[in-house]
Amino acid sequence: MTPARHRLLLAASLLLPLSALAAMWAVTHRQAQQGQDWLIPIEGYDPRDLLRGHYLQYRYAWPTAPVRAGENRADPGLAEALCVIGVAPHIRAVRPLPSAQGSAQDCAIILRATQGTRRQVRGLESGIFFASQSQAIALSRKLADPRLQGLVRVRVRADGVMRPVAMDFRMRPKS
Repeated sequence: MTPARHRLLLAASLLLPLSALAAMWAVTHRQAQQGQDWLIPIEGYDPRDLLRGHYLQYRYAWPTAPVRAGENRADPGLAEALCVIGVAPHIRAVRPLPSAQGSAQDCAIILRATQGTRRQVRGLESGIFFASQSQAIALSRKLADPRLQGLVRVRVRADGVMRPVAMDFRMRPKS
């Protein structure tokens, strides 16, 4: 084997894994950009565990829909799937669906609980938002302010799986 051919085979053997890695990154990036953004009210705190990284842990504060005839009032956070009523990005109300396979005509979108996630993410009950140290400190201060309502902006894919992309805040309505 000539030295030029040897170098060519070596270059090809190095480029093949790199091109596969680039293709996998492109597919993952494309999937992450797809979906519809929704704002979900939250309640939460920042555990500030320096060994695990900087993140905010929160519970969803789902606005619940009125109970229909024949339906049970269930905690939306414990459901496998939620019917979202509203127009993106604003959720007017949610109601649990009997099963994750369920569908409903009046739903703007159906959210499905994710499986096999970290213990801090419990289906449709709670989630985590990763942030830089300075951003996590600023966000935790805002979450502790009783005048502000925390909102997590999630991107929901067509299959109903949601991923947090940002945190927003607005003044709480006076009651």
